[in-house]
Amino acid sequence: MCALAVLVPKVEIDLVGQLGAAYSEVSVEAGAFLLLALVLQRKNVAGILRNLWPQGAWVNLLCLMMEVLLLMPLLGMLLIWMYRSTRGWQMDWTSGLWDSLPSWGVLLIVLFVADGISYFRHRLEHSRWFWPIHAMHHSDRQLTWFSSYRQHPLNRLNAAILDVGVLLLIGVPLWAIYANALVRHYYGLMTHANLPWTFGCLGRVLVSPAMHRWHHVRQGEGVGKNFATVFSVFDQAFGTYYVPSACCEPTGLDEAGHSAFLCQICKPFVTATRAMRGPFL
Repeated sequence: MCALAVLVPKVEIDLVGQLGAAYSEVSVEAGAFLLLALVLQRKNVAGILRNLWPQGAWVNLLCLMMEVLLLMPLLGMLLIWMYRSTRGWQMDWTSGLWDSLPSWGVLLIVLFVADGISYFRHRLEHSRWFWPIHAMHHSDRQLTWFSSYRQHPLNRLNAAILDVGVLLLIGVPLWAIYANALVRHYYGLMTHANLPWTFGCLGRVLVSPAMHRWHHVRQGEGVGKNFATVFSVFDQAFGTYYVPSACCEPTGLDEAGHSAFLCQICKPFVTATRAMRGPFL
């Protein structure tokens, strides 16, 4: 279930249908990762079954429901407006470029360019100005594939506006934007999963689950590292690559309320209110 998949010529809001589609898709995702866990840890079936619903999973579920019921309709209307508004601003030379390339070439270039855009956007989210809306994603102390859904709605909006906005300005075809969103969504589920994979030499090109897990560590060298989603070359190029080994360090944040949904939803607004009142007190 990808929020950017609503980038279509019109928006038809069907909340019941959207919930049903989300339930079906997440059920398939859960089944796939459960099967993978059973294959990789077949000697620890009891432990896998005990941890089917880890601490904090309710927060992930509520974030998913909020995305389906609230964010998908809003993002659909926002992205369609962005598409229509940017058609007059698109760079003329890019349309000929995309038309001259085969579909697979367009997709590879868009995946790489989009990951570069999101790399810098992700670094921005770790700045003091955007961290309050990004911290929720880092709060899960039992990082799993389901943690990928734990995101503050303002963080989702910020990512959609910046990432898709730049792709629209350079004239990327809508089908490629949609395909990029799907690839990034499913690749992100894999990198958030509790897997020890480093990808070996391939990890110097692609982001591995171990690499992204180091990004989510609670303390230590991994903090402030590994911002890319798909291509690890961006972290290597800009000095933020850190994968000494498979990651077994604790993940999440030390802050209180890491498993409280409403607390985390309200926290950015509380932080902003205090910041605005501070100079006047």
